[in-house]
Amino acid sequence: MSSTYTKNRKELAGVKVVPARSVWVPAAKNGEYKLNPDLDIVGKVDMTMPNMILKANRKDKKTAYVDDVSALTKAAKTELINHFYDERGNRNKHTVAYLVRTDKNSKGRRS
Repeated sequence: MSSTYTKNRKELAGVKVVPARSVWVPAAKNGEYKLNPDLDIVGKVDMTMPNMILKANRKDKKTAYVDDVSALTKAAKTELINHFYDERGNRNKHTVAYLVRTDKNSKGRRS
């Protein structure tokens, strides 16, 4: 049985797990939050549906399915576990983790 992640599939190869406070920044005038335009956000993993990578979009917009968490690299999966659990293996207060693309050579990279 082959893995869903192969070296030829680079969309999720260079992702890093980032907390929500780094992704959402306050807007200038009204104090509401918006997505950080400096980041290339691939999606988010929500603990209500932990096996799916969902599209990270504005709060008033409908979300969509991006991919399965099993398509992530082993390092990204380890970062997800470290984000949602503490060093003793207990759940912490985090409920959402955002996946940000760091690999400049990956497909799907916005120019």
